[in-house]
Amino acid sequence: MNLLSPNLQAFLTVYRHKTLLAAARELGIGQTGVTQRIKSLEQDVGTSLFLRSRKGMELTAEGRALLRHCLLIEESEGRLVAEIKDAGRVSSVDIRISGPTSFISGRVVPRMAAVFKKWPMLNIHFMIDDAKDRTSLLKSDLADIVVLYPHQVALEFDSKVLRPDEYCLLGHPSWKGRALTDILEHERLFAFHAEDETSLNYLKTYGLLKHLKRQRLFVNENHALITLLTEGVGFGLLLKEIAEPLLRDKKLILLNDGKLLKDPLALAWYPRAQMPKYFKDVLAVIHR
Repeated sequence: MNLLSPNLQAFLTVYRHKTLLAAARELGIGQTGVTQRIKSLEQDVGTSLFLRSRKGMELTAEGRALLRHCLLIEESEGRLVAEIKDAGRVSSVDIRISGPTSFISGRVVPRMAAVFKKWPMLNIHFMIDDAKDRTSLLKSDLADIVVLYPHQVALEFDSKVLRPDEYCLLGHPSWKGRALTDILEHERLFAFHAEDETSLNYLKTYGLLKHLKRQRLFVNENHALITLLTEGVGFGLLLKEIAEPLLRDKKLILLNDGKLLKDPLALAWYPRAQMPKYFKDVLAVIHR
């Protein structure tokens, strides 16, 4: 990387080597080429930059002024390269990750502590979004990484298939031994929102939908949903990772013999010719 133009590079190289021949060798061009670059630069600034002496090429007063400019650019370039290479460690950088509530809260956030420790200046923004399609967030530069369904991955994206989300059907411990058909007919079924068909897909998968008699109720926040389930207000699905501690503490029980619904997912982002190390680490943690 060099922020100096070819003419300024030639100028700086001649200053350091004192001869056109030595400068030409370092630059990998002919001596005539170096001479032409210096003449072109002198025409641009309207004055001579070098004087020939027994010691070699010496700077004029104007040349010394230009030298200060070139050295400042080199110094800035060094700081810039270091900042880019160490982005996430010594310089601040942002990544925006968009995904569904259960996936982000149950599978992504719990794994990110190690990434934050390794990259102390990395700012990860979690955008919890239960919309059906997040490709628009990627295309409009509102997110850097999105979690979506495999069939939604566009050809312009890079992607990885994720381990499917696994959902289990849960109810209150006092319902233990109660027929599932009775629960479906008389209790409230909670879902995240009206367009969230995960619970309906679960019931369809196991031939249970015909037994559902009451309308679904909606609560699009995990903590609130868990509170309602543990209070016995109704039943619903939770991601397996979120359900496990609640089952261990006997705050909830598995319904339908613990059968799971697998929801396929993929990770998508725009291709990068050279992917930063912090970006690779974030992808690796989510994909794990």
